[in-house]
Amino acid sequence: MDIRANLYPCAHCASQGTCKTGRDGSSCAVCVKHHELKGQGHVGLACGTCGGLGQAEPGTERITKRYPVILSFLIVYPLFIGLFLAAAFKGEYFTPLLGFAGPLLGGVVGFYFNNRAVPQR
Repeated sequence: MDIRANLYPCAHCASQGTCKTGRDGSSCAVCVKHHELKGQGHVGLACGTCGGLGQAEPGTERITKRYPVILSFLIVYPLFIGLFLAAAFKGEYFTPLLGFAGPLLGGVVGFYFNNRAVPQR
């Protein structure tokens, strides 16, 4: 897969990957909470903002990458359930529902599988 991420230097840990923003160079309370530790005075914890990489991906970019997948799940599963229920109970709305759901499901499937059969050069 060709997944690209725009990573920026993490301002929380100064691109080091280790949190030292707490009192006396210890890890801050947010990073301690991120690692689900209790107590105080933890030193050398991986940064909770960037996960210890020293580079962070903006939250808006993560949301933008996940939005099409979430939207497709919210469309595909209710349509399949509706079609199944209409067919199982021999509903009078099965034909119009099939006419509506068919192209919509075809568009979602076509969007996700259109580049997979084409050989990469």
